[in-house]
Amino acid sequence: MTAFELFLVLAGLLMGSGIDAAADRFAREESWIAGRSRCRTCERPLAWYELVPVLSWAAMRGRCRSCHAAIGWSAPLTELAGGALALAGVAWAPPGTLVFTVLLGWLLLALAAIDLRTYLLPDSLNAAVLALGAVMVALTCPADWPVHLAGVVIGFGLLWLVEVLYRRLRGRDGLGRGDAKLLGALGMWVGAPGIAPVLLIASLAGIAAALAGSVRKAAPLRATSAIAFGPWIALGGFVVWVMQPDDFWLSSQIY
Repeated sequence: MTAFELFLVLAGLLMGSGIDAAADRFAREESWIAGRSRCRTCERPLAWYELVPVLSWAAMRGRCRSCHAAIGWSAPLTELAGGALALAGVAWAPPGTLVFTVLLGWLLLALAAIDLRTYLLPDSLNAAVLALGAVMVALTCPADWPVHLAGVVIGFGLLWLVEVLYRRLRGRDGLGRGDAKLLGALGMWVGAPGIAPVLLIASLAGIAAALAGSVRKAAPLRATSAIAFGPWIALGGFVVWVMQPDDFWLSSQIY
């Protein structure tokens, strides 16, 4: 592993910490970036040494140093996920796309963290996924614009159609528009051929997660049960992106 690759992995831990804090603030309808991090129970501002990814949580045994309230697992898990996504990029990013792949992973992690808390996928983050993908295509495979643009149209169109038909047939919302926007944005990355595998992975993972949650809560899974689908679309998109055949990409490396 090069020094730059190690830097990306360590930066991923910090990004995970920031993503967890931003998702929590978004859920509370607070500014994403303004203000110091605080204990959500006693409101005490946290010192810098209480914000070291994973290590601070472990040292304090998952509790606030002052009021001893449980911090929860979301912070260390999101921090580890940020580092793991960077490591996955180092290991499997298509040639010439290391930085793009890592940034994509962090954007998808932010979307997943917010959706799990609020059942919302912010337009700004979906737009960032789309814009970053457009830059990636322009710099690494400009001759393939048609297949990537088709991926955007097909990805958005499929879930938009499901959303509209479900509402008309069942008289209630079954899928959020943010899901369609996210799949469309990922279509810029995986192209038209990647949409079906993304949906397959997302559907299987979403069903498995819903069943596991139902068992854990000892509550039956119903047709009206609220399920965050965005995290599983994000998972499917990232997996399909990093698993694309190597010969689809240019051999030059862009760092």
